[in-house]
Amino acid sequence: SFRLASPQQVLRTHRLRWYRGSHRPNLPRPICLGSSSAMAGVRGRTPTGRQFGPGSGQGRLGLDAAMAGTQQSWCRGHTVQQSQQRFRRPLLLSAVWALLVDASFQYAPLESDGGLLKTSLIVDVGTVELGFRNISFRSRLYNGSFPGPWMRAAPGDKVEIRLVNNLGPNKPGTGCDQPVATYRAPNGTNLHLHGVYDNPIEDNTFVCIDPGSDFLYTYHIPEDSGNLLLWYHPHLDGSSSMQLASGMAGTFEIINEHANDPLVAVTGDGGAIAYVVPALVHQLDLNPSSKQFVETSASLQGQSDMPVDVHNPTNFTGTLLLVNGRADGTFEVPAGRWVRYKLVNAVAGSKGMLNLGFRGEKSRSVCSLQVLGHDGVYLHAPRSQSTVLVAPGGRADIVVGCREGGHHVLESTQEGAQNLGGLFEPEVALLTLEVTGKPSKHMASLPEQLAGPPPYYQNLLGVEPDEHHEILLSNAAGSYVVNGWPYNGSVSHVATRNVVQEWDLYGGEGNDLDKVHPYHQHMVHFQIVRTSISSPLLPQVGEYYDTVPLYKGLNYTVRFVVPFLGRMMVHCHILSHEDLGMMTLVNFTDPPGLTVELSEAIAGAGRTAGLRGSSPRTVAEVAAFLVLGSFLLLVSCGTCFVQIRRERCRNCCHSGYTPAP
Repeated sequence: SFRLASPQQVLRTHRLRWYRGSHRPNLPRPICLGSSSAMAGVRGRTPTGRQFGPGSGQGRLGLDAAMAGTQQSWCRGHTVQQSQQRFRRPLLLSAVWALLVDASFQYAPLESDGGLLKTSLIVDVGTVELGFRNISFRSRLYNGSFPGPWMRAAPGDKVEIRLVNNLGPNKPGTGCDQPVATYRAPNGTNLHLHGVYDNPIEDNTFVCIDPGSDFLYTYHIPEDSGNLLLWYHPHLDGSSSMQLASGMAGTFEIINEHANDPLVAVTGDGGAIAYVVPALVHQLDLNPSSKQFVETSASLQGQSDMPVDVHNPTNFTGTLLLVNGRADGTFEVPAGRWVRYKLVNAVAGSKGMLNLGFRGEKSRSVCSLQVLGHDGVYLHAPRSQSTVLVAPGGRADIVVGCREGGHHVLESTQEGAQNLGGLFEPEVALLTLEVTGKPSKHMASLPEQLAGPPPYYQNLLGVEPDEHHEILLSNAAGSYVVNGWPYNGSVSHVATRNVVQEWDLYGGEGNDLDKVHPYHQHMVHFQIVRTSISSPLLPQVGEYYDTVPLYKGLNYTVRFVVPFLGRMMVHCHILSHEDLGMMTLVNFTDPPGLTVELSEAIAGAGRTAGLRGSSPRTVAEVAAFLVLGSFLLLVSCGTCFVQIRRERCRNCCHSGYTPAP
């Protein structure tokens, strides 16, 4: 089980990251938090990981941060990977912050240096060894790690992530050139930084990165960002669900050390919050008859021929909730103090609604759960709840703690949500608190007020909206459609940027609350204005989200402002539904007559040019494409005009054209 590291231990651990190359000073060996039993983990291009699980006499939980080109060091006699990337902040401040938020992780996050986070994500096949019952399997991974590296940036930072596709070729007839709204391209990929406040040029989810190709993603974090929780995952329509289920995902945090965040002052030694754990949650299904069985999911209905090679010596046929790639982690915490979990629901299956609470009457009577935020955005005040509900793709920032000692399990449950369809199966353990010390009459006090949303997410409740739109996910037949149409790559609606949008969001399948379709939009979050059901478990009026569950009987009215030009993706975040067509595009433009600068025009063209290519087009190529396209358009229209005048044809240029008499 994990124990809070001392400042000296954290300082020693993080000092290693201040030296590049192979000539490092003779510093003390880095601290591995947890027991010293032999490490297992992930074997692949960059082997990392640790043995973990019930029956192993230990409890290890961590996010591997293996990177290409890292230096090896030794940790209590076991090989690990230490990142060479340096901290952007001064050493002492980094050590203090690490004490507050990194104490439960064996590896430090990849952080920006001098305002730049520059790294690579290498997609390849590796072998995942859980440690739990000696189960292992082959999977598509980022940097040989299940899940991918934990990253962290600061407001104003530039983030450069080069996505390198080292997977083998797609089978003939299964590549990115196949029709959309079908399973395809198991070895093609791209990247989505889920929750980022950014335009679709930087967060390019249209491009297909074929095997053997790479793509540079560049993001600019807003200067006025607060402390936000994001995550990244593949978003190539046709294979995104399979790749997410395989473990291709990672936590991404924006940490603003200068923000007025009341929680920082109560975190760490002696504080109300003992430590903070970013917790990326995956499902691993080992039941061969299940649709989510690890081999069935990886096959993408026959599109992929990659051997999964599941090794399951005890024939375990249950379902696991993996947190940062490990099962049933145990955290040691004193009675009366809190552990903060930044939960990311990366479950890819159709029943991925996570409702989490404490197991058993005893634990429920002495343990507490408070919600601090949703989808990376703080609430205005902590909210006490018996359970927390997180939709697929959503995030929940929570604190949990108990007043009396013992083992207290946080698990999936149906408590308070029995009528909701799409819930994850109950009584699957997520995490365990090992509470020590004398009983406490009360839990430690938390701040009464939280930071709330960042400045660019204003309160729009009393604002008159400028434009209206409706989104309907699925229909009575359960089709994979948005507003009645499957995704075909075209724009279904045009909206204006920099004005207040008001959208009504509906679920169209099933009866009342039995069929769920989590709504997610890119580029910006939205504020809840109205909801058809008021419940502490569900999104509340005034709160900001980027992912909410829609049912036939549960719908929302939301408002938001988009400051970016370009096409916003809107889709169901059960990613198999998105793969098969439950997605659409909304194009945000300037009002008619407003002059758009050339740079924006070129950027706009880039959104429609070469989106299926294996590498990005340069600005020069896009400009040449514009010039050539304009010339050809003039020639064709001139020819068409002459033909109309001479022959008065009915179908010249486009069908349905009728010449004037």
